[in-house]
Amino acid sequence: MLALLTRHPDRIATREMLLDELTEVGSDRSERNIDFVINRLRRKLADNARSPRFIATRYGEGYVWVGGPPAMRRDPARADLLVGPLNGLALLGALRERAETFARALHEVVKEEIPDGQSVIYMPDAAPRAGSAGQGPSKMIELTFFSEAEEVNCVSAVKQFDTGRILSLARVSLDHDLHELLSDRAAMRNFVRRLLNEAWRAKASATETDGPLPVSMYTAGFWKMDDSATATESLSKLTARAETNDRKYLQEWRQSERRILDLHEAAPDDASLRIMHAAHLHTKYIMLGHKLFADGVDDRNADEDSIEALVLSALPHVQPKPDLTIMAAKLLHFLDRGYDKLAMGIAEDAYRSSLSVSASLPLIGQMRAFMGRIDEALPCIEQALELVEPGSRSHLYTLTIKCQVLVASGNREGLGDAKRQLYSVSVLSPLFFEPVFGDPDSPSLRGRIAAMAMSRRMALSRLQHIEYVSARLFAEQIHRENIIYAPLALVCRRFGPEAVPPEIAFRYPRVMARLC
Repeated sequence: MLALLTRHPDRIATREMLLDELTEVGSDRSERNIDFVINRLRRKLADNARSPRFIATRYGEGYVWVGGPPAMRRDPARADLLVGPLNGLALLGALRERAETFARALHEVVKEEIPDGQSVIYMPDAAPRAGSAGQGPSKMIELTFFSEAEEVNCVSAVKQFDTGRILSLARVSLDHDLHELLSDRAAMRNFVRRLLNEAWRAKASATETDGPLPVSMYTAGFWKMDDSATATESLSKLTARAETNDRKYLQEWRQSERRILDLHEAAPDDASLRIMHAAHLHTKYIMLGHKLFADGVDDRNADEDSIEALVLSALPHVQPKPDLTIMAAKLLHFLDRGYDKLAMGIAEDAYRSSLSVSASLPLIGQMRAFMGRIDEALPCIEQALELVEPGSRSHLYTLTIKCQVLVASGNREGLGDAKRQLYSVSVLSPLFFEPVFGDPDSPSLRGRIAAMAMSRRMALSRLQHIEYVSARLFAEQIHRENIIYAPLALVCRRFGPEAVPPEIAFRYPRVMARLC
C-alpha cells in the first residue's frame, strides 16, 4: 500500500484502487481492511491523521500521499507525465522567482487535467533519455524561459520523453499574463488544456510513425498500460489486472473524448477532427464493448448516427489524406447501412495513393477480408507485420486482425502460429482472445480455464461484442459463422442454448442447430 501511495503523490487513491492492489477477486474485500492497514502505516511513520505529514484522508474518497516524492524526483520511470526541465533560469537573475512560480502553478494544474490514477512529477532538471521507450514517462512538458527588456517569456513545449519530438508549443509573457494566470484558475486551466489537447492531436494523427489511426489515437494518451503481468500469477489476479486496465482505458477514452470536443469547438470546420471523432466512437466498442454490454450500456444507435454524420460531412474534404480516407471507409462499412461497395472503392483508391504503408496495409487487408477476399487480405497483413516493431501496439493490432481473418476462413493451422505470436505480446491476451480464437470443438487448457472464469453476464457480453464488432461485418455467411462459433459454443455449453439472445440465435440458425 505504501508503494502504491508514494508512486502517485498528491493523487487520491480510492479505496477501490487500494483493494484492487492488495487483494484478489473473491477474497474478503472490505474497505475496513484498508482503514486498518492505513492506521498501521501511520503508526510506523509516526504520522497524525489530524495533521498528516505523509498520509492524508480525503473523506468519502480515499487517501493521498502528501509527503512528497523524493525518489521520483531523481527517477521519473514510473511517472506518466513529467513537468521539466526548466531551461534558462540561470540567466534570469532577480526574475527567476517569477519563472519558478509559473512552473509550479502549471504543474498543479496539469495534475488536475489528466485522469485519476496517473502521476505527474515536477523535475526542474529533467532530461530526455534517448532509447528509453517504455522506460519513462510517455511525455514531458519542457519550459524555456528568456528575458527581453525586463520581461520574462516562457515557451512551453510538450515533447515525447524518449525521442524529444515536439508535439505542441505555446508562448506566454509572464509580465503581461502571469497575474491573470495565477489569480484566475480558469485562465491557467485553459492554457494547459490547449497545450495538452494539441499534443494529443499531434500524437493521435501521426499515423506515419505510430500505425493506423485507431492505434495512434490509443497511444496518444498520457498513461502507460500495465504490462507487468506474469504467467505465474493466479487466474483471479490476471482477471483483476484485466478489469483494472479496462477501467483505466475507459477513463482515458473519456479524457480523449473531451479533448476532441475541445479541439472541434476551436476549429469547427476541421474535417480531420470529424474523422478522428468518428474513429474514437468506433474504438469505444472495439476496446470496451464487452465491458459496456456487460454493464447494460448500449448507445449503439446514437453512436452509429454520429459516426455516419461525421464521416459523410468530412469525406469530401479528406480525400487528399489517404490514411484518413481509409479510416473513413472502414467506419462506413462498420455502420452496415448499405455503404459496403462505396466504402471498398474509397478504401482501394486511398490505399493506392497512401505513403504510410504500415498504417494502411492492415486496414485494407481487413476491409478485403470483410468483403470475402481472404486470399488478397492475408498478404497485406503479413507485409504489415514485417514493417511494425515486434511487441508494439501496432504489432498487437495487426496480429489481432490476422487471427480474425484466419478464424473467418477456417484456417486453423495458420491460426495456431498467429495466436502464439499474439499471446507472446501480453500475458493477458489469452484471457480475452482464447474464448474467441480458440477451437470450440477441442478447446485448449487455457481456453477452458478462461471460459470457466467467465460469469454468465460476461460470457453473453463477449458474445454480443464479437457479433457486433466482427462477425456481422463479413459479407460471406460461412465467414460470419466461423467467427461466431467459438463464443456461441461457450455460452451454449456453459449456460444452455436458451441463454443465447434471440436476435443472435436468429442470425445463425445453422450454428445453433449444430450446437444443439
